[in-house]
Amino acid sequence: MSTTPDGPPPVAGGSFESRQPFDIEAFVTRYGGTTRCAFKAKERLFVQAEPADRVFYIHEGQVQLTVVSAHGKEAILSIAGPGEFCGESSVIADRVWAPTATCITDTIAACLDRRSVVRAIREDPAFAEFFSVCVLSRAFELRDNLLSHLFDSSEVRLARVLLRLANYGKEGQQGTIIKAIDQEALAQMIGTTRPRVNYFMNKFRKQGYIDYNGAIVVHDALLKAFLEKDPLVSLLSETSTAA
Repeated sequence: MSTTPDGPPPVAGGSFESRQPFDIEAFVTRYGGTTRCAFKAKERLFVQAEPADRVFYIHEGQVQLTVVSAHGKEAILSIAGPGEFCGESSVIADRVWAPTATCITDTIAACLDRRSVVRAIREDPAFAEFFSVCVLSRAFELRDNLLSHLFDSSEVRLARVLLRLANYGKEGQQGTIIKAIDQEALAQMIGTTRPRVNYFMNKFRKQGYIDYNGAIVVHDALLKAFLEKDPLVSLLSETSTAA
């Protein structure tokens, strides 16, 4: 591990130019307050409205973020995967969890104490940059999802969700297989009914866009087919082809 002229190496760097991996070992050495946790599928990392005092960095697996309204209606906000933070709002918000985070698959994550994260942000510009990019990326994803709900058909929204879940556009993340996501969850994510999702999934399979037998295999043909229908999907294409 290389060192900087001023001391130990930064825990992350170069985030604005390219998303560099987060060096969790360097973070532990310098700031402490970190434990490595293993979670089973369906286990919760945290629960909406409970006190928030930590941030999770996902190494393996996928975590589903959901919110429940005062009337008991549940909505899926997003899916966090390897190389992403989860619960980062605990650093800057009201110190309670806004969503509930539930593991979709078996997940390994680093649990970072809030005080350690705040200290790293104040003392390490490279980490502050890295963390800011992660938070902004999540905000842009939520913005794009909102725009898609406002302007896209349910078919296009489903295509966008499948492409994101299959890691298209996530730098350093290769893979086209989506596991442990059922049609009910997809319906919640795109704001439609399960029968509509089933109809479009069968349509995509017949057109050669996906294979679907328990796990979902997303083919490049789905990306190409929807580039002209959804300008936001083109952002996925640009990143995917550059990787």
